[in-house]
Amino acid sequence: MPSTYSPALRLELIGNGEQAANWGNTTNTNLGTLLEQAIAGVQSIAMTDADYTLVSGNGISDEARNAVITMTGTLTATRNVVVPTSEKFYAVRNSTTNSQSIIVKTSAGTGVTLANGLTQLMYCDGTNVVAASAAYNASTGSIEASSAVLSSAVISGSSSGD
Repeated sequence: MPSTYSPALRLELIGNGEQAANWGNTTNTNLGTLLEQAIAGVQSIAMTDADYTLVSGNGISDEARNAVITMTGTLTATRNVVVPTSEKFYAVRNSTTNSQSIIVKTSAGTGVTLANGLTQLMYCDGTNVVAASAAYNASTGSIEASSAVLSSAVISGSSSGD
């Protein structure tokens, strides 16, 4: 059976009897590079003022495999960041300039709109990108939500204001 690639992380699955003198190199790439990238990798991507599709490839380092994606660049309108249609968890930061949002989505599915300056956990379910948390603003320390429901919440602290 020839080598194949795992569907989500695109790791090489060595076929039985293959790579007799090279399987160690493939295993080291899978475990020492590609899995680390998927679990702890941080990728900064400079967008031009256009939609951006994350680069992905079988058995090689790529943008889409990283756990954390930071989008930079100057935008004049809301732009799409297209991820592969495979199950994957992401933390995405919109560090673009000009106060524009990005929409993290698959090519044919729905996505998550992320305002400028915010970071949010999200995942691809193989079809759509879905929010896994509220968006967080690291500059202000605030959590951003378009609607919120608090049930039996206790909020304490101090505030100063006029």
